[in-house]
Amino acid sequence: MSFDRYVAICQPLHYAAIMKQQLCTYLVVAAWVLGFTLSSYHLVLLSKLTFCGPNKIHHFFCDNSPLFKLSCSDTSLLWKIDSVFLSFVLLGSLCLILVSYVRIFHCILHMPSASGRKKAFATCSSHLTALAIVYGSCIVLYAQPSEGVSLETNTVVALLNTV
Repeated sequence: MSFDRYVAICQPLHYAAIMKQQLCTYLVVAAWVLGFTLSSYHLVLLSKLTFCGPNKIHHFFCDNSPLFKLSCSDTSLLWKIDSVFLSFVLLGSLCLILVSYVRIFHCILHMPSASGRKKAFATCSSHLTALAIVYGSCIVLYAQPSEGVSLETNTVVALLNTV
């Protein structure tokens, strides 16, 4: 998404030549394959858990933190692996987006007309707001070992992320 915005703002005359159907298809397929590949590790982690107590999750969706807390297995290593892996995924994708937006802002600041700068900033502002909410809540939820975080806090932040 941010690559599309980068091309639209920084290279508007080349947009049609760069953003061809084939490139869009490759980008979508790459995102889906990467998403399925990276999320499949959750299945491996969760398949190793044993549950011997109550089977009700005190959460509004099946997230790692409530599942780990319900498990009677030793989950200390799983908490650490999950935290490191998700931090890598979250911060890696966030860095790619931020690099794209730094380049966008550089292009915007060098635009000759004030109305052009205003229009370009308006185009990006809603996306940046959504990114701040999603990445902020995801970092709070997943980029730290949430072993000590209460389920109530986890639920409130997850609700913000979901909405």
